[in-house]
Amino acid sequence: MSILSRVLDFTLNRPAVPTILFGIWLVILYHVSNSVPTEMPKMLVPQQDKILHFVFFLGGATTLAASLRLLAKLQGIPLLLAVALVMGLLGALDEYNQQFIPGRSGLSLEDWLADITGALTGVLLLRFLVAKLQTEEIKEA
Repeated sequence: MSILSRVLDFTLNRPAVPTILFGIWLVILYHVSNSVPTEMPKMLVPQQDKILHFVFFLGGATTLAASLRLLAKLQGIPLLLAVALVMGLLGALDEYNQQFIPGRSGLSLEDWLADITGALTGVLLLRFLVAKLQTEEIKEA
């Protein structure tokens, strides 16, 4: 079994691991959403903030989807809808909250769409990782 397969097996088959990772993600979201920027980072690429929203919510959605897959036994469309609903709500709350933080702007539809797109991609990423792990297990059997 490859190292990647071992990591995937450990992470995707033990409910505590993705659940703890999602909890950490929530803490980071809270911290970032409520932090007052002291200096705006230099934009290296156009729409860099949208890319960051996408990647951050991709990570959160992947851990949430893995948790729901293991704890609530959700799969397929129900899993996709549950994650989209939760992550969409969290993205909207994040945007709402940011309007009250000095130096931040909020209520950005573009940021929220990047959040949702990242979240949906996260569910698809989890599906790919689970399929890869199952393929590895079949090859070894």
